[in-house]
Amino acid sequence: MANARASGTVVFAANGNDGRQPVSSPAADSLALAVSALGRKGTYPSGVAQADEAIKPFGKDKKNFIAAFSNIGPETDLTGPGVGVISTFPGGHAVLDGTSMACPAVVGAAARMLGGRPDLLGLKRDQARSDAIVAAVLQGAKQLGFGGIFEGQGLL
Repeated sequence: MANARASGTVVFAANGNDGRQPVSSPAADSLALAVSALGRKGTYPSGVAQADEAIKPFGKDKKNFIAAFSNIGPETDLTGPGVGVISTFPGGHAVLDGTSMACPAVVGAAARMLGGRPDLLGLKRDQARSDAIVAAVLQGAKQLGFGGIFEGQGLL
């Protein structure tokens, strides 16, 4: 990860799905942006495995919850939708849960945000560029009221 950051690249990593255990590797690395999984009641298809696992703490909006399976800790930087995600799957599509579903959603949101920031994308590919991108991504996140160990800086 140090080489990636030195080359102007930012690494996003899923927190892990061990049921509120500490953030796992590689997300626990201080150079990664660690992503937890968020759910929102009423937004996923019926029969979602994690639908009944909305446990405290709830955010400012009581429909939002950090998934019970999501690893948490001070390393958490961001959260993203990771419950009841409809994704491609061998043979078609499936409804999936996990921080590995939340992480690409956050990466997509970051890419969209950065697409409007030629000032950042035009920087020399080095550590300073990586640091500027991380700062912009974290500043663009919206805190949802769960607390840092659950959501980091919030939802991008």
